[in-house]
Amino acid sequence: MRKHTLIILALLALSAAAAAALPQAKIDVTGSWELTFETPMGTRVYATAFVQAGEAVKVVMKTQQGTELKSDGKIKANEIAWTVVVTGPMGEIPLTFKGKVDGETIAGTVQISDMGDAEFKAKKLK
Repeated sequence: MRKHTLIILALLALSAAAAAALPQAKIDVTGSWELTFETPMGTRVYATAFVQAGEAVKVVMKTQQGTELKSDGKIKANEIAWTVVVTGPMGEIPLTFKGKVDGETIAGTVQISDMGDAEFKAKKLK
């Protein structure tokens, strides 16, 4: 019985090692996206462009008023994060985005300075 348990454990370890050695699907967010989220002042829509190089991501978000917000972000596996700063009547407000990439969509949360957070969604434009 003990010999069988050792064999099963060895096979499980080999299976896990083989699965880890398989190439992971490469995620590339490079392109144009439409990103939306709700704030107390209404829906925000940003035309967003990502340029990915490895785990580094350059982000340019254009507000509905045409202001460009730029950031350097990071992507690891399917998790992406970046921060931009919006200037408004209340001064500078950092927006920190953290999300998960799933094909041609990204979903996650945006931390709006110290005012709380909101869910955001982005879809890749064709």
